[in-house]
Amino acid sequence: MDFREAVDYIESRAVFGSRPGFERINALLSALDHPEKGLKYVHVAGTNGKGSVCTTTANILIAAGYKTALFTSPFVSDFRERIQFDGKFIEKEALCRITERVKAVVDKLDAEDNSPTEFEVITAIAFLYYKEENCDVVVLEVGLGGLLDSTNVIDVPLVSAIVSLSFDHMGILGNTIEEIATQKAGIIKDGGVTVVAPQSSSSALKVIVDTARKKNNKFIAADPSAITSISEDINGQRVSYKGSLMTLPLLGPHQIDNLSVTLSIIEALREQGYEITDSDIISGVEVTRIPARVEVLSKSPLIILDGGHNEDGAHALRKTLLSYVNDKEKTLVIGVMEDKDVSSVVEHLSPLAKRIVTTTPSNDRAMKAEALAEKAKAFCSDVTPCDDPCKAFDLARSLTSPSEALIVCGSLYLAGDVRLHMIETIG
Repeated sequence: MDFREAVDYIESRAVFGSRPGFERINALLSALDHPEKGLKYVHVAGTNGKGSVCTTTANILIAAGYKTALFTSPFVSDFRERIQFDGKFIEKEALCRITERVKAVVDKLDAEDNSPTEFEVITAIAFLYYKEENCDVVVLEVGLGGLLDSTNVIDVPLVSAIVSLSFDHMGILGNTIEEIATQKAGIIKDGGVTVVAPQSSSSALKVIVDTARKKNNKFIAADPSAITSISEDINGQRVSYKGSLMTLPLLGPHQIDNLSVTLSIIEALREQGYEITDSDIISGVEVTRIPARVEVLSKSPLIILDGGHNEDGAHALRKTLLSYVNDKEKTLVIGVMEDKDVSSVVEHLSPLAKRIVTTTPSNDRAMKAEALAEKAKAFCSDVTPCDDPCKAFDLARSLTSPSEALIVCGSLYLAGDVRLHMIETIG
């Protein structure tokens, strides 16, 4: 099995969809001799900010000298983004070898009509890889929800962290913020430590606090006010934390909230005996860059790529654009998934645009460019549909002068299409 075959096999499991529950993942891990056992975890759930918190936490641990794994989803440009060790993607050889081992077990489970899903297969591959590498800490991002997510098979983690909650995946997680919070709080285990980001909903926060209390957890409320903002521009945010000055490359006011969660996680690990210096924190924060999280791809014209795909994500991007590029005329390339809160994304972002090119991201769930264009026309007079994401980007770039800004937004799938196109055509 070569690399392409391995990825094709993993992605072929998508036919089984997303099916919360532990029967399949437990059967798979049991047959693999439970590679998840014996590892130590920082487990992170929530709606917006998981990737930022996980990546920054992992980078700080790496700076402190710990063998650190990072498991995130989805990927933007390279499948191996999802499974990392010490800041590097899983080696292609390791992915192929471990995938073959997992496939042998999956074939038997398929024959028993107990077929693992794509995410369950990826989770098993990651656990095997991290066990091989004898990781000190695995920073583990929840795939969907928390309570019934396949990552939640782990024992009590070092820290359970819950970032900002909002409405997403309602068909699976519930139609009220309390139902969603109950699913996210499902990662809280007896006798652990729980860190929680500031929440816009007091009822969601109450669900989390009550769960932590019932599970006899030490509860830590992340406090963004402990971080002082000194200056900010399109290159990052200069901040101070407990006397330490550092540059946070991640843009947007919401990233201060995310950083407060990361720093609370680190403080909780310090209390458990992990040796992490202030210098390690600075080093880890300052090297953190994440694809498609208000990512600056070019300065002239200014090109920003963002994968936010729900109301909170669109609101955060809007605040960021108003903070850093309010003085520039903006061209937007927008592509969305039809099952997302399309109206909120359009209403938050379209009024900022001088012109908009709508497109259809490379996914079966994508809204067609024409349908999206009709929605955007309510907020912008210059809207052009273009089905192909790469052609849409090229058209938008041709319309954007060097003094203007080009914003690609609405979906991580669109971000992946455009980012790879830029790498291949522009460099």
